[in-house]
Amino acid sequence: MKKSSKALIIGFIALWILVFGLMWAKALVKKGKTSGLDSLKQMVTKMTAKSEAKKTGPEKGPEAGEGGEEQKEAVPVRCYKVAPMDFKDDLPVMGTVKGGLEISLKFEINGVIDSINFREGDMVNKGDIIASLNKKDAQLKVDYAKSKLESAKTQALAAKKKYEINKNLYDIGGIIKAKLEEVELEAKAAGEQAKSAEVELKSAEAEFQKTDLAASREGVLGIREAEAGEFVTPNNKIATLYDIKEVFVELGIVEKDVDKVMLGQNVIVTVDSHSGATFNGKVDYIYPVIEGKSRTLTAKVKLPNPDVQLLPGMFARAMITVAEFSNAIVIPSLSLNKKDEGYTVSVVNEQNKVQIKPVKVEYVTTDYSVVSEGLFEGELVVTETPQELKEDMPVQVIEVQENTSAK
Repeated sequence: MKKSSKALIIGFIALWILVFGLMWAKALVKKGKTSGLDSLKQMVTKMTAKSEAKKTGPEKGPEAGEGGEEQKEAVPVRCYKVAPMDFKDDLPVMGTVKGGLEISLKFEINGVIDSINFREGDMVNKGDIIASLNKKDAQLKVDYAKSKLESAKTQALAAKKKYEINKNLYDIGGIIKAKLEEVELEAKAAGEQAKSAEVELKSAEAEFQKTDLAASREGVLGIREAEAGEFVTPNNKIATLYDIKEVFVELGIVEKDVDKVMLGQNVIVTVDSHSGATFNGKVDYIYPVIEGKSRTLTAKVKLPNPDVQLLPGMFARAMITVAEFSNAIVIPSLSLNKKDEGYTVSVVNEQNKVQIKPVKVEYVTTDYSVVSEGLFEGELVVTETPQELKEDMPVQVIEVQENTSAK
């Protein structure tokens, strides 16, 4: 009884839905909107077909074949046109101008400075007197040594005469040989004293000459570090003499760039005081250790300075040519793809498809790299792409960059 009641209720509801649907369809026909119904039917049909396809798998028919292989969209890329060019990599560094020779000027003896005959920056010639000590004590030593020498010479001459007299007496038998030998020894002693006095005089004269501090060579004088009236010893520096016919520039190389700098590399130096002027030199010496808190290596660059434009202490900027290639294949470093087996690049062929080519890289910088094998003039190397490229992938070239300096 219960089952029949349920069936009756379900049948009633189905009948009601059917009647309502027919009435709604008639209303649509009257209003001319059957197209909407057709669209609804088509939508239901498609949904049903998709549902069936999921259950039974894709059909392989003439219609299915048309959409079976979807057409791949071309990937937009930017390229660089390969061309040979001259390439140079310069390392910018800073440093200080130093004299070719830097000589500390000091007196060799103690004394009080009587006069200083220079100002900072003065040019001096070899032998010019830079400063002088008070000469009074030195002069007294010279005078005393001269007097002592004269006395010694007189005594030596007297001893010599005495020996000659005794020699004559001995020859005629007036004295014994022992007496002659005694007089001979006295004469020799007097002669040695005269020689000693002569050496003492030379020493006093040499000390007197040391009261003048002379330039040992031509150059320019640095900062004065003593004043007249000051007592100095051989440890006190009066000034520094710089030989500036040939100068050095000491450059600080940061630790990450140390392996790029080598002896003999070309260097172009500029200084603020001579705007627009350049000075060419070569790396002459590289210090064997990294010093200071800044962890820099010092490299010395030798520069000729015939016009004395470069002075010690000047701040210098320099460009060290760390690599130079002629007629080389150079591409943007962004083009390189680093793999375990080496470098590759993506090249666009005539069919606008990608070719992955292995290349041999000779030199790499942040911006550009030199390729020795694998690329040829005129090829288009991909520099920018929105996704990873694969072999034979279709692409659309939206921009081509060319190097204006390429040959």
